[in-house]
Amino acid sequence: MNTPKYSWIILLILVASGMVNQVDKIIIGLVSVPVMKELHLSPSQWGMVGSSFFWFFTISSFILGGMADSKNTKKMFTWIMFVWLVVQFATPFVSSLSLLMLSRMILGAGEGPAISISTSIIGKWFPRDRHGIGFGAVLFGATIGPAIASPLLLSLINEYSWRAAFVAMGVVGFIVLLLWIIFGKESPKEIGIFTNEQEDRNTVIKNKVSWKQFFPHIFSKNFIFTAVCAGCAYWLLSVQAVWFPAYFSKVQHFDGKTLKMAVALPFFFAAICQIGFALISDRIYRKTKDIRKARINLAGISMMLSAVCLYIGSIANSDKIAILFFILAPGFAIVILSLAPAMLMEFFSPKNIGKAQGTYVALSSSTSIIAPVIFGNFIEKAGSESIGYGYGFMVTSLVMFVFGLLFWIAVSPARQTSTTNKVEEQVIL
Repeated sequence: MNTPKYSWIILLILVASGMVNQVDKIIIGLVSVPVMKELHLSPSQWGMVGSSFFWFFTISSFILGGMADSKNTKKMFTWIMFVWLVVQFATPFVSSLSLLMLSRMILGAGEGPAISISTSIIGKWFPRDRHGIGFGAVLFGATIGPAIASPLLLSLINEYSWRAAFVAMGVVGFIVLLLWIIFGKESPKEIGIFTNEQEDRNTVIKNKVSWKQFFPHIFSKNFIFTAVCAGCAYWLLSVQAVWFPAYFSKVQHFDGKTLKMAVALPFFFAAICQIGFALISDRIYRKTKDIRKARINLAGISMMLSAVCLYIGSIANSDKIAILFFILAPGFAIVILSLAPAMLMEFFSPKNIGKAQGTYVALSSSTSIIAPVIFGNFIEKAGSESIGYGYGFMVTSLVMFVFGLLFWIAVSPARQTSTTNKVEEQVIL
C-alpha cells in the first residue's frame, strides 16, 4: 500500500514533538551544576532527581500506552503535550528538592505514553515496510532536538539563569501543541483514505486481545530480550541526560565552548544513527522480509559497539579521544530504540500494539529509575569524583555488552506464512 501524502505532515509534527519531549528530559542535566549549587544538593540527591522522572514514566507507559489501542490517540497526545507545557512553565518556581522532584515526576507521567501513542499513530498512517523510517524519524527528532537545543540552552543558562531554559522550552512546546491541534488527525479515515489498519483487517482477525490474553506473551524470550536490550539503552541515555554535563564540566574541566560541543555532538551523531540505521533496516526488510537480518542484527551489534565506545571514552587520556568515543556511545545505543517498535509491530497484531509498546517501554525504561541513583552513589562514595565516574562507566559498559550479545543471540522470531497470519488472533511471538 502507498503511503498517504498527509502521513508525512503527521510524521513531521510527531518529529517536532519528539524534539520537545527529549529536550524536556535532558534539560535537567544542563542545569545540574547551578541547580545543585543553589539548592545545596549532594550527588546522591541529584541522582534521585534524575531518577524521579521515571517513577511515574514507567507506570503511565504501561497504563496509558495500553489505552492507545482503544482510545482516540489525537486527544491523548494533545493532553500529554499539555502536561509537558505546564511543567516547563512551573519548574522555574521550584525552590526545594521535593518540589523539583515533584515537577520531574509529573513530567515523567506526561511523557511516559508518548512513545506508545506515537507508535500507534504511525501504525495507522504508514505501511509495514515504512515502519522503520517512521519510528526512526520520531526518534531522530528526539536526538536532533537536544543537539540543536543544548548549546542554545547552555547560553541562556550562562547569560540569564537556569530558569530561563525551562521558560524557553515551554514556549517551544506551546507552538508544537498548537500545530498538533490544528493539523493532527486520528487516522487516514478522517481525510477519506483507505487506511493501513483496514488493510491489516484482511490478514489479521478483527477481535482485539484482552490484557488477560496478552499478558503471558511478555514472558517470551523475544519480548524479554528486546526489552532488556532497550533497557541498556535507556540506562545509558538517562546517565547521559543526568550526569554527562556535570562530568564534562567538573571532571574533564571542559571550558564553555568545549562543553557545548561535548554535550551537543553525541545527539547529532545519535540523530544520524537513528535515521541512517532506520533507512538501512527498512531497505534490508523490503528485500528479505526477515526481521532478524533487517532489525535484530543491526540493533545487537550496535549495542555492543556502544559498550566498547563508552569504555574507551571513559579511560582515554586525551580530551579529543574521550569526546569522540562519548559521541559514538549514545548514538550506537539508541539504534535499538528506533528498531524495537518495528520489531514489536511484527511480533504483535496492530490491534494490540499499544499494549505491547506500553509494556515494552514500561519495562525497558525502568532501568532509568536506578541508573542515575547508582551513578550518584558511585560518585559520592568513591575516593574522588573521577574514580566514581570511572566505576559507573565501567559497570554500564559491561552490562550493555553482555545484554547486547544475549539479545543478538537469543532473539529469533520464526518466519510465518501468509496463511498463518490470516488465522493469528493476537501475537506472533
